[in-house]
Amino acid sequence: MKPVALIVDDEPDILELLDITLSRMEIDTKKATDLAQARTLLSKQTFDLCLTDMRLPDGNGIDLVKLISQNHPQLPVAVITAHGNMESAIQALKAGAFDFASKPIDLQMLRQLVRSALKLEHKGAAVRPD
Repeated sequence: MKPVALIVDDEPDILELLDITLSRMEIDTKKATDLAQARTLLSKQTFDLCLTDMRLPDGNGIDLVKLISQNHPQLPVAVITAHGNMESAIQALKAGAFDFASKPIDLQMLRQLVRSALKLEHKGAAVRPD
């Protein structure tokens, strides 16, 4: 079964770029353009990876990182943002993100980040009590 990634970004071009990149890596994707859509998808389905933008129309990526850390601790989350700075990176990591990347997205770096996340997720799956 293919891994499934949740991509959260309000920019259609970024959603499409991430979708195409992950699809070429044999990863299925579900897309959300805001926190509300992301919460709905998380309540309906299990994901192997989440990539979220920092700034969303109805909140910020840190809120999503915290939600996932509390309710889906096995799910690796990376924050991707055009508004990147060291303070935001530290904030994301403290909230539970496993990594942080800035736009414009370096696709080679993105692929490495995704591979690392999926390795983390599979290690977590081995100890999950279901």
